Amino acid sequence: MLSVGPVPLPVVLALVFLLLAMAVARFWPRPPSLSWRPANALLLDMFLLGLVGARGVFVLRNAATYLESPWSVVRIGDGGFDPLGFFVAAAAWAIWRLRKAPAVRGPVLAAALLGSSGWLLASFGLQHLQAQRVQVPAVVLQDLTGAPVRLADTQGQPLVLNLWASWCGPCVREMPVLSAAQRRHGQVRFVFVNQGEDAETVQRFLRQHAPALQGVLLDAPSATGDALGVQAYPSTLFFDRDGRLRELHLGELTAAGLEHKLRGLR
Repeated sequence: MLSVGPVPLPVVLALVFLLLAMAVARFWPRPPSLSWRPANALLLDMFLLGLVGARGVFVLRNAATYLESPWSVVRIGDGGFDPLGFFVAAAAWAIWRLRKAPAVRGPVLAAALLGSSGWLLASFGLQHLQAQRVQVPAVVLQDLTGAPVRLADTQGQPLVLNLWASWCGPCVREMPVLSAAQRRHGQVRFVFVNQGEDAETVQRFLRQHAPALQGVLLDAPSATGDALGVQAYPSTLFFDRDGRLRELHLGELTAAGLEHKLRGLR
C-alpha cells in the first residue's frame, strides 16, 4: 500500500507521530496543578513552524528553479520540504519558548524526541520496504498506435511513471513541467500511462496540451493503478534503474519538486 486514499503514507506517518508526541505530553507525569495543554500547544506550534522552515529551506535551495515560476512556491503539494529545515525551525522555537517555561520542558522534550525519532525510523523503514517490495508492474499496455508495450522493460534506466487522465485538472497543469523535464533528462525514461480512456481522447488531449510528449501509453482498464494500489491522479512514481520504487508523489508536481526527485534517482 502506497497511500491511504488520496494521502501518501509519509504524510500519514507524520500525522501519526505528531499525535503520538502529543499523547506523550498529555500523559507525562506532572503536578496536579500543571495543565497538559501548554505542552501540547507548543508541540503543535513546533510542527507547524517546522513545516514553514522546511518549505523555506527547500525553496532557497532551489531558488533558481522557483524564480522561473514564482507562484509555484505556494504549491506545497509538490512535496518540496527540507527535513533539516524542519528540525532547525522546530528546535529554535522550542528553545525560545521553553526558556521561560521550565515546568513543561520535560514533557515537551520527551514527546518531541520520541515523535521525531519514531517518524525518522518509520520513514526509513517505509522507504526500504517500498524499495524492496514495490517494483514496476509486469503489465502489457498499448502505445498510441495500438502496439503492445511491456511496462517493466526499463532497459536499465531510471523510470518516471506518471498516471494521469485527461479530465484531471492537475494533470493538465503539470504536463508542460513533465514534458520539459523529459527533454532535459535523456538518461531517464519517462512513461505517461493514461488511466481508463481511449486512444482518441488521449490524442485529442495531447494535441491541445502536450504535443511534444513522448512515452504515452494507454491503460483502458487502469491495470497499472490497480497493480500499484494508487487511485488518485496525477500520481508519479520514481523507480531506480533496478526497477525499485524510490519515491511516490500524489498530486501536481512543480518544476523544482520534480528536479529534486530526479536528482535522487542519479
